[in-house]
Amino acid sequence: MSYAWCRYFVLLWIFAMDPVLLRAFVMIAQEGNLTRAAERLCITQPALSLQLKKLQEGLDVPLFERLPRGMRLTQAGRQLLPAAERILQATAEFRSAAARLKGCVSGSLRLGTIVDPEFLRLGQFLRVLAERHPGLSFSLRHGMSGAMAREVEAGTLDVAFALGTPGFAELRERFHVQPLTEFSYKVVAPPAWGQQVLGQGWRELARLPWIGTPPESVHHRLLGRVAQREGVRFNVVAQVDLEPSMLDLVRSGIALSLARDSLALHAAHAYGVVVADAVDVPAALGLICRPDRLQDGPVAAALEGVNGVW
Repeated sequence: MSYAWCRYFVLLWIFAMDPVLLRAFVMIAQEGNLTRAAERLCITQPALSLQLKKLQEGLDVPLFERLPRGMRLTQAGRQLLPAAERILQATAEFRSAAARLKGCVSGSLRLGTIVDPEFLRLGQFLRVLAERHPGLSFSLRHGMSGAMAREVEAGTLDVAFALGTPGFAELRERFHVQPLTEFSYKVVAPPAWGQQVLGQGWRELARLPWIGTPPESVHHRLLGRVAQREGVRFNVVAQVDLEPSMLDLVRSGIALSLARDSLALHAAHAYGVVVADAVDVPAALGLICRPDRLQDGPVAAALEGVNGVW
C-alpha cells in the first residue's frame, strides 16, 4: 500500500472519533442520493452536505462525483468505503463493550421456559432485565425441563429454567446452575381415594394406578429416582405431558400423580383431591447455562437479573 493510501486510512481512523462523518459517507454511498440519505439519517440535506464537505476536506480527496440525478463514488471513495464500514462496525462493538463494563448489555437472549410463568416469576424477571438492559431483546421457547436443557447444551438456547433435585447433582456435570428455590412435589389422588392414600408409603402407593410423563419431564426423572431407591415399580396407566391435564385426570378419578406443593394445596381446597401425607419428593428450580458461556453479555445479564427476582 502506498504512503498516500496509508495516510488516508489513518485519517479515517482519526475521523472515527466522530463517526457522524463516516456514517454520512456510508449512507450517501448506499443511497447514491443526498436527499434519500438525509431522510434516512433524519437530518436536513444542507446539514448532510456540510458533513460530507468536512470529511472530504479532512481527507483531501474527493469521495463522490455529482451526477444529474445523484451521487456516485469516485475510485478513492470505492476503495475507502469498506474501511469506513469496518470502522463504524468496530465503533459499535467498542460502545457495546463499554456498555457491558457499565452493566448495560445489548443483543438477544434466547430463554427456555418450563411449567407456568407464575411459578418462574417470568414477568418479574423479564421486567428486571428490560429495566437494567434496555438494549437487550428476548426470545422465549417453552418446553419440558429435559428438552430445554438439551437446547442449552446444543447452543440453540442461551439460558433456561430447569427443575431437578436439590443441589442439581444431575445437571452440574454439564451446566452452570444458578439455584433459585427449593420446593417439594406431593402425591395427589382422586377425591374418593383417601383411605388408599393417607398414611401410606411408596410401596403401597406404587401399586395404585399412576399417571406417567415422558422421559424429558422432571416428574419422570424424580419418580425414577424414587423407584430405584425404594425398589418399587409404579403402575403407570396413562401418559400425559401437561400438568393441567394431569390434575384433570386426578380430579376425574383416573390415577395418582405428582404435583408441585402449591398446586397440590390449591387442588385440595378447590377440588377436594387427596394429598398423600406420608411421602413427598424434594425438588429445586434453577437457571442453567453452559459453563463456557458465562462471560457472554446476555447470559451474564440473565444470571445476575434472576437474583433480583428470587
